[in-house]
Amino acid sequence: MSNKTNLLVPIDFTEVTENAFTFALDIAKDHHTSIILLHIVSYPTDRLEAEQKLKNLISKHVKDNEVEVDFRVVIGKVLTDIGIIADSIGVDLIIMGTHSTSIWQKIFGSPAMSVVSNSSVPFVLIQKKTDFSKINTIVMTLDMAAETTQVVRHAARFAKIFHSKLYLVARNYTDELLRKNINVNLIIVNDYLQKNNLEMEIKLLDDKDYEKALVDFCKEVNANLLAATYYKETFQMFSSNIVQELAENNLGIPVLTYNGEDSSIPSNFGFITT
Repeated sequence: MSNKTNLLVPIDFTEVTENAFTFALDIAKDHHTSIILLHIVSYPTDRLEAEQKLKNLISKHVKDNEVEVDFRVVIGKVLTDIGIIADSIGVDLIIMGTHSTSIWQKIFGSPAMSVVSNSSVPFVLIQKKTDFSKINTIVMTLDMAAETTQVVRHAARFAKIFHSKLYLVARNYTDELLRKNINVNLIIVNDYLQKNNLEMEIKLLDDKDYEKALVDFCKEVNANLLAATYYKETFQMFSSNIVQELAENNLGIPVLTYNGEDSSIPSNFGFITT
């Protein structure tokens, strides 16, 4: 990646996506960061109205050109095209507002997770009640899959930008084989973070009610960001439903997630370099 970070914020003109924009602005104000707002329309006739709304949104929140903000209006499909567009214009991170899911979406999958599954670019998922606070503490979850370590490079970049402390969190499995698999990932990630001079601690949480224990731990350490790898097809610890639940955590903590099944990743640990 270049030294300059490019953020993409999908906008549907609801309150939660506007909050995602203000969150992105707070990141950009103190860092070498530009923002692109994206609105997807179904028909060419909707383009002009959408462009004007985006201009009004920028005028409302950006004063004195303090942050470089551009916008795109694209004809396409929200669920499948956000990731494609993000990749084509070279953004580093997508800041996306996520709406609360219905019971049917919890069973069959939410729109936000469908967008994540169609992207090779990482996401930060923002709730309507999420307020920006400087990212001093990042809690990063690890499971047994090798792919879980892929989210590390994105969490590590946040940690470097904000000089954050990282907590590596995993289930405290009672089963010896499961515990061994977790320990392999913990060792690999710990080594990577230490080589990059990042402050970190390892924490093992109760296996019985891990999701609750995870959110409680975030509250205990005043976490400003929670990172979890997303899986769509495979049966892993962080399935799409669980990541969606984390994204709706009652603390309003933003969730950094990444498609662990992205086929563009050449190897499980290919990102780990000194």
